[in-house]
Amino acid sequence: MPNEEFERLKEALKKAPTPEARKEAAEAMRRYNLSRRGKGSRPTLVSLGMGKTYPNAIPLEKIPDEIEKNPEFYELMKRIVE
Repeated sequence: MPNEEFERLKEALKKAPTPEARKEAAEAMRRYNLSRRGKGSRPTLVSLGMGKTYPNAIPLEKIPDEIEKNPEFYELMKRIVE
């Protein structure tokens, strides 16, 4: 199941960063996060890029919100997933 959700996320991130595409990618990321739920550590995405319009450290559960509202972060996630 997580592999199916990851494939959906990759497909959603292939689109241009329009508000609709970002919303679709955010929903795909939320479904992927739910499919990977477990106990243990709380993963955080950390970016060392300077001068970006998004936070340098984003908890996994907050990534969908950032994808939806920030086109620059959408592009970052697109590069990560490819």
